[in-house]
Amino acid sequence: MILLIAVLAAGTIVEKLHGSDFARIHVYGAWWFVALWAVFAILAAVLTFRNQNWKRPVALTLFLSVACILLGALLTMLTGQHGRMKLEPNRPNSHFFIQEHDKITKEALPFSLTLDRFEIETYPDSPKPKDYISHLQINDGGTSMETTISMNNILKHKGYRFYQSDYDNKGNSILDVAHDPWGIAVTYAGYVFLFLAIIAMLIERRKIIPAVTWSWLSVLLVLMVVLHIRMLTRPLMPVLRSPLFSVHISTIVTAYALLLGILVIGIIAVVMRIAQPSNQARLERLQNISMAMLYPAVALLAAGIFIGAVWANISWGNYWSWDPKEVWALITLLIYAMPLFPNVLRSFRKPMFFHIYGILAFLSVVITYFGVNLILGGIHAYN
Repeated sequence: MILLIAVLAAGTIVEKLHGSDFARIHVYGAWWFVALWAVFAILAAVLTFRNQNWKRPVALTLFLSVACILLGALLTMLTGQHGRMKLEPNRPNSHFFIQEHDKITKEALPFSLTLDRFEIETYPDSPKPKDYISHLQINDGGTSMETTISMNNILKHKGYRFYQSDYDNKGNSILDVAHDPWGIAVTYAGYVFLFLAIIAMLIERRKIIPAVTWSWLSVLLVLMVVLHIRMLTRPLMPVLRSPLFSVHISTIVTAYALLLGILVIGIIAVVMRIAQPSNQARLERLQNISMAMLYPAVALLAAGIFIGAVWANISWGNYWSWDPKEVWALITLLIYAMPLFPNVLRSFRKPMFFHIYGILAFLSVVITYFGVNLILGGIHAYN
């Protein structure tokens, strides 16, 4: 996990210095990066069975989720196709183009699409775009069907998915095309296992999570609902007009709020250790409070990340693009997941080590929430 975190962080710096295409080719798409994840999965399997964690439903489900997500990503890399096509009014098109490295290949569709018209829907009394809409026909084996594609409203036909991506000033519509018959199904199975593991973990640890944490979570859930309503009523750029967007953002922000609480408790513990060096009992009580916040924080962060992945797949046809914001959210998840395994990483049994780790770990949240926007950039910079 430490090596993965270091490589992921380095990848975001490489992307900043040399561009996303360079990072995708030489880091995230390199054979050694795939091998690193494979070693991670193998070691996780060895650890799961060596410690007989397979007898615990939570541990087994969590392992299955990680295995399915990694296997799905591998299948997408090996068998998936992601390209782009341009539709001109009244001109059938049955091809799309895939760019890999510096090579562009032309791929044929088993049917053709014809654009009838393209329109931009704006907000009332505002020129700001609310949606991009392509009205088109599917021409398949002598039959013709009318359909519509818009932002967050995709077209699925014969295993291919089409997403409203862009347009030009000539009234042409630009679509992203995805064909991933195996990877998505396996990856989504991993997401299902992950959510089941999260729910089971919270139920299993319900005695550890005190009433004060549940009260804090209740307040945050109310704020999530308010944020959700505000986001749906605000004028947003078209791709962001999805209920999953507000759920994704509010879930992750709630997790960050809990991690902030762990930071504050850690600072209190350090000050207390300096003022009262022999008061070990209070340090242990503070650690218990932080652990009570850590479980729901990691659960919400994991849920938020993968809700975002599902939304991205619905909107863009690609559930993970190795954008710096995505990568640093994953780094934060890995960093805060470590203290959840004190039987393996025994240093976390020591209260002061745990509190200092909680203070330093919050740097990853700062980088994810602020550093990416201000320094690293990427497609999430609007957040």
